[in-house]
Amino acid sequence: MLKEWPLVAFTIVGQMAVGVYLTAFFPWALLAVVFPASAGPPPDGATQGLRIALLALVFALLAAAALVSFFHLHHPFRARYVLSNLRSSWLSREILFELGFMAFVALGVFLTWRQPTGVGLLNAVLALAGLMGIMFLVSMSKLYMLPAAPAWNHAYTPLSFIMTALALGAMATALLIDILAGGRQIFGYLLLLSFPLVGAKIIFSLFLTPGHGIYGSRSGPSLRPPAETPRLLHLGRLTLLTAGLVLIGAAIIARDVEFRAATGSGVSGLLAVAFVLVLASEVAGRFLFYGLLTRPGR
Repeated sequence: MLKEWPLVAFTIVGQMAVGVYLTAFFPWALLAVVFPASAGPPPDGATQGLRIALLALVFALLAAAALVSFFHLHHPFRARYVLSNLRSSWLSREILFELGFMAFVALGVFLTWRQPTGVGLLNAVLALAGLMGIMFLVSMSKLYMLPAAPAWNHAYTPLSFIMTALALGAMATALLIDILAGGRQIFGYLLLLSFPLVGAKIIFSLFLTPGHGIYGSRSGPSLRPPAETPRLLHLGRLTLLTAGLVLIGAAIIARDVEFRAATGSGVSGLLAVAFVLVLASEVAGRFLFYGLLTRPGR
């Protein structure tokens, strides 16, 4: 189970990149494309810098995910063949959508920096990047939903991936915005969004985690050796999520107090610790996920 750390890192970091993008850019870019009158004027200097920082974070996360994925390959130099089976392989499609996502994000950084006349082209690029990110997440889920792997072949897989993306994405975006431009309206929105997302993950994990959740799927009789999924890891995951939820609540209260007192934002510390705790819980949960299936030689 612990040998799967490259896949753990790749999936979590890749999903967090999608989550940051979805919470920071995609809904507004898509709305501006569908309803151009809602696009508004080009961003001012401060907003432009914040957008570039967020887009750069997404690109850096995607690059890190791509790099760490090479550690999973027994023959890294054969990675050039990974796109050779797009017609039938979700692995090939996953990499294609990741590369497409990276390309559109990079183009978004360039267009945001150049500030071209009008924002139509920029919004179109940002909307296309979001669609690529969603398909990257979908293909990542479909890759594991195989009839030969019943432990993965149910709704828990895509739901857990989506919840990881949104929870980590909202928290990472809120933390970066608070550090770079504390007190902005979007920061409060994302901070409030993080609380129900992490709360939903606690409920989801408690009830539906395969092999450990109250109503989670159980493996049937099999000649295969039992999966290496210690229950202590599941309990540790729930504990980390709960502690993270408490700290997010404390950050929300601290922000409200500071706004009423007209002081600067001082919740970065609380939110940063909460993010680390939730991220650690995701690592534990992903090791549990890979431990559901025992593979020869792993």
